[in-house]
Amino acid sequence: MSEKAVEKHSTAAVSPPSYSHFWTMFWRFPLRDRVIFSLGVMRRLLRWYQFDSRELFVVERKVQVLKWKGGRIEIGRGVRLAMGSKIVCGGHLVLGPRVIVGPNTIIMCATRVEIGARSMISWNCSIFDSIGHRLWLEETGETEIEAPITIGKDVWIGPYSIIMKGVTIGDNCVIGAGSVVRRDVPPNSLVYGNPARVAGKVERWER
Repeated sequence: MSEKAVEKHSTAAVSPPSYSHFWTMFWRFPLRDRVIFSLGVMRRLLRWYQFDSRELFVVERKVQVLKWKGGRIEIGRGVRLAMGSKIVCGGHLVLGPRVIVGPNTIIMCATRVEIGARSMISWNCSIFDSIGHRLWLEETGETEIEAPITIGKDVWIGPYSIIMKGVTIGDNCVIGAGSVVRRDVPPNSLVYGNPARVAGKVERWER
C-alpha cells in the first residue's frame, strides 16, 4: 500500500461519521428509543454552555456536568451520556465520536482525560486522573496526585470498573467487570481483576 493510500485510510479511520448515518439509524429505532434520542439531543442543545464543541450528541436525564474554571469538555459526534452519568472537569476532557458513557458512570478530569472513538463504558464505572489529596508513603515519600488518562479507540470497559490516574489503555481492549486498572494496558488485550492483569488477546468485539 502506498504512503498516500495509508494516509487516506488513516484519515478516514478517525473522521467522525456523517449525520446521514445517524438519521438512517434513527428511523430503524423503535418509537420509544426515537423519543429518548430526540429528547437527549434537545437537552444537549439547551445545555450548550457546558460543552466546548458544536457536535450533536445525546444527553439523557439526570446527567450532571460540573466544569470548574479553566475546564474544557470536547465531545464528539454521536456520543451518548446515559442517565445518571456525571462529569467533573477542571482540566481537558475529550470524548471521541460515538463514545458511550453508561448510566451512573463518573468521569473526573483534573488534568487530561481522552477517550477514543467508539469506546463503550458500561454502568457504574469510575475514571479519575487525580486522587484529590496529598499522600505520603513510608518507602517512596509523596505520591503523584494527578496524571493524565488515555483510553484508545474501540475499548469496552465492563461495569463497576475503575480506571486510575496515569493509565494508558490501547486500542481494541476489553476491561472485565469490576476491574481496577492501575497500569498501562497494551492494545488488543483482555484484562480483569484487582489489580487488572492481562488474561487474553482480543481479536475483535461487537458493539
